[in-house]
Amino acid sequence: MISKNKTMRLKIFQKRLSELEIDAAVLILSRDIFYYTGTAQPCILVVTQNDYFLIVRRALDFVLNETWIDISKILNNGSFKEALLKLKELGINKGKLGLEMDVIPAELFLKMMRIFADFKPVNISEEIMMQRMKKDQEEIDLIRTACNIMKAGHQRVLEVLSEGMTELELAAEVEYAHRKAGHEGILSMRNFDFYISRGPLSSGENLFKVSGFSNTITGVGLSPAVPAGPSLRKIKSGDIIIVDIPTCYQGYHCDETRTYVLGKACAEVTDLFKALRDISDNVIASLKDGIKCSEIFDKAYFCACRLGVEEYFLGLTPRKGNFIGHGIGLDANEPPILFEKSNFDLRSNFVITIEIHLTHPEHGAVKLEDMILIKENGCEILSVTEREMFLV
Repeated sequence: MISKNKTMRLKIFQKRLSELEIDAAVLILSRDIFYYTGTAQPCILVVTQNDYFLIVRRALDFVLNETWIDISKILNNGSFKEALLKLKELGINKGKLGLEMDVIPAELFLKMMRIFADFKPVNISEEIMMQRMKKDQEEIDLIRTACNIMKAGHQRVLEVLSEGMTELELAAEVEYAHRKAGHEGILSMRNFDFYISRGPLSSGENLFKVSGFSNTITGVGLSPAVPAGPSLRKIKSGDIIIVDIPTCYQGYHCDETRTYVLGKACAEVTDLFKALRDISDNVIASLKDGIKCSEIFDKAYFCACRLGVEEYFLGLTPRKGNFIGHGIGLDANEPPILFEKSNFDLRSNFVITIEIHLTHPEHGAVKLEDMILIKENGCEILSVTEREMFLV
């Protein structure tokens, strides 16, 4: 049975088009089409203030089996030209045309503008992402399953981590455990030219090396071609190992980080993680509907100052991070981003991560990242893996 929440998604989008006085929107990104229709097959989704239609480019049989939209709204073997003709049939010959301008390649954009020559393009991506931030119960349940899959990778680390294995070998074990547990094997990111392995894994001296792709613990990768993720470095006794490899279930992600030590952790590392856990606990305790991202960031930083670890907060100068979490759903990184200066309010049924790391200039880094569901008067931790530093 198709839920009412799913069928309402297009109506909510149409209402927003009307409020913004946008005459029509043409969507082509598979994540957005999946969100509104239930299929990720190659399609063009055309939405007006009062109508919509899905133009299927290939695999109609798949689309008919997957989608929850009205079958009468589906057209086969179409293109942008058919989309324009359909708009004209509806009496829409010109006006504002909403496009996913953050992801459309320039060549394709120019092609579309030649076809939709009488329309003025406007970026509709922000509106789509704003709508996608608020998760319905089915989305939350899928994310819960992705969190359960995540624990299989954690258990595998405890089983196989040993001296002499490489970061790559450990990452492969984690990824294999995720896949056996139901992970779809992708890491979807709505970022132009963003290339990474299935997720960061870093150890020892590599914890101090932060790739330019993100001001967090990235790993160094196997080569300059993809300079993030696990490397061929052999793990040694006493090393700190940080594992941050997301999972995906039926399109929805879990992004979670845990810190491990092979052997015995020195007192400085133990104290560092204790401070990290205190900061994270204080932040999570403050989360609720209506809190601003800047308030959350400030609470984390002030707690770090109170504990005397502000110098290590989010890395070392000059490569300090500037956020402590992000939204998550059909992409592993979605709005909102919990930046220091963001006045964006969190709302009920947002799913976010709280990810904080501390980097000591001598002993390395520790990191903790959890999946959080925002509620009216608080929050719920969706992560099921214990929030500890693990000695193996």
